[in-house]
Amino acid sequence: MGFSVKVDLSNFDKRFSRANLIRARKASADEARKIMNSKYVPSSTKGEDKKTGGSLRSMSYVSDDGSEIVYTAKYARAQFYGFITNKYGGPYRIHNYTTPGTSRRWDLRLKSNKEDMSKVMDTFNNGLKWEPNEK
Repeated sequence: MGFSVKVDLSNFDKRFSRANLIRARKASADEARKIMNSKYVPSSTKGEDKKTGGSLRSMSYVSDDGSEIVYTAKYARAQFYGFITNKYGGPYRIHNYTTPGTSRRWDLRLKSNKEDMSKVMDTFNNGLKWEPNEK
């Protein structure tokens, strides 16, 4: 007993073209950046960059291909990992974040929040112009 299967991938190639994937990645990364900056990234007027006058939240952008979110502040790495150098040259864990609800590794906080991640995934799907239940 035999049967034949016909697979039509014409829409697949259009939907998952390089340009569509880049557009969707940029849109979802920008949405993730906005959510993280509004809820999870530390913000303090004490931490303002003297040259630009901006805080860590305002000093970020999405890369050209949408693969990463870049924070340009000098102290961004220390805030992200939660360590600074103490007076003896060793690492010291940051404990007191001035903005409530913020701390280190804000990317993991975004990933653990299902509501926020669904917004990011919906933005990616909209960037691909794709409906999950489409037949």
